[in-house]
Amino acid sequence: MTINISSTAITTLSTYCLVKPSQIISANYLAGLVEGDGSIKVPSVERSPKGKLLYPSVTITFVKKDLPLASLLAKLLNGRVNNTPGQYVVLSIQNLAGIYAFAVLVNGKFRTPKIEALHRLIEWLNKSSKFPPIKALGLDTSHLNDNAWLTGLLEADSNFLITYLLNSSRLAYNVRLTMRLSQKQEYIRNSELIGSYKSIMKDIASFCGVGLSSYTRNRTRLLQESGFLVRVTSKLSRELLISYINKYPLLSSKRLDYLDWLEAHQLVNNKMYKDLEGTHKLEQLKQGMNSNRTVFNWTHLDKIEKVL
Repeated sequence: MTINISSTAITTLSTYCLVKPSQIISANYLAGLVEGDGSIKVPSVERSPKGKLLYPSVTITFVKKDLPLASLLAKLLNGRVNNTPGQYVVLSIQNLAGIYAFAVLVNGKFRTPKIEALHRLIEWLNKSSKFPPIKALGLDTSHLNDNAWLTGLLEADSNFLITYLLNSSRLAYNVRLTMRLSQKQEYIRNSELIGSYKSIMKDIASFCGVGLSSYTRNRTRLLQESGFLVRVTSKLSRELLISYINKYPLLSSKRLDYLDWLEAHQLVNNKMYKDLEGTHKLEQLKQGMNSNRTVFNWTHLDKIEKVL
C-alpha cells in the first residue's frame, strides 16, 4: 500500500521522513491504526514545573508478537520501539521532524473523535514556527471501501474467532465464524466529553452488512467501560469483509488469524467440516489462532523492508 498525496505533501515528507513517501505504508492505514491503538500527546504549557521544555509525542501500542511490524513502522516514521512491562511494545515518535511528517501524513485521514488530538498537535506545530504551516483538515467522509483506514482500525481493535460444538461422533456443528470490532462509546479528554464513536461504528456496521450493538464490561472492580460492537458472522457479512481485506491486506500477526479464519470460511461454505477430516482441520485452525499462535510468517513485509 502506498500514499496518494499532493506534491506539497510529497516535498514535506521527503524533507522530514527517513524514506520517500512512495515507500511508506498507506496514510489511511496509519490513521486507522493510531485511532485504534495510538495516542497523540500535546503539552498544554511550554515548560514543566522544573523549567524543562515540553514537546508532543505520538505512540502506537502493539502486542509483542507484532514487534516486526512495529520495528518496520519505526523505521518508516523516524521513531523507535520501546519494550513495556507485560505483553506490549510501544512505537514512539518523539523527534519533531518525525512528528511533523506524521501530522502531514495523516491530516485529513482521521474518521473518529480522536481528530481533536491531531488538531491540537497541528496547532502546536504551527505555533512552534519550526516547519511550514499545516492547514488542519476535517474528518475523512469518503466511502470506507476507498482506502485502507478500516484495515488499520481492524489491526488495533478486532479479532477473528472460530467456535463450534462437537456431536457424539466428534463431528462439528453449530459452526460460527466471527469477526468482532469494538470501540469505546465516547472520546473524553480531561473529564470533558469531546465526541461519540457511534457514527463511525454505524458506518462500519453498515459497510459490513450488520447492525451495531453496544456493551458494558467491568475493566476493574470500580471502573466500567461502555462501547460499541460490530459483529460479523453471517455468510454475506463475512464475504463483504473478505472482499475488503483482500483489497487492503492486514499487516500484523492478525493477518495470519484472518487467513486461518478465511480457510474456515471456505470449509463452512463447502460444508467440508461435516466429516472427520474437515472437523479435524477446523480444530487445527482454531487451536492455532490468536493467543495460541506460536508460528509466525512475516514474508509479506519483505517488499517494504527491501526499500529501506
